[in-house]
Amino acid sequence: MLSLNSFSQIDTTRISLQSNIARLIAKDLIRYDGCSQELKLTQEKVIKLEQRESQKDTIIKLYEEKDENSEYIIRQYELQVGQYEHLTSDLQSEIKKGRTKTFLYKVGTFLGILTTSYLLLLK
Repeated sequence: MLSLNSFSQIDTTRISLQSNIARLIAKDLIRYDGCSQELKLTQEKVIKLEQRESQKDTIIKLYEEKDENSEYIIRQYELQVGQYEHLTSDLQSEIKKGRTKTFLYKVGTFLGILTTSYLLLLK
């Protein structure tokens, strides 16, 4: 049964096409191979460009976070400076009040000594 013509192989070393058509087919196959290689290279390039874009996005996000942190630090510094200015003005007013109290105590003491001396001399 295996010796029947339907099961035997056909000679594949012969081309049953005309030679100019076979040459055109070979050229098309070579072009196809070149196009498929170019497509692979283009796809690799696209993948690398996408990776580069994702890295750029990551760097941009990091810089934005850094900028937000810097703005927060600047705001905190401005608040701290405001508190120091308020504290300085409070301390200056306390110093003025302390000087006034000291001056009044000295004047009161001086007047008390004068009054006591005067009353002792009159008696």
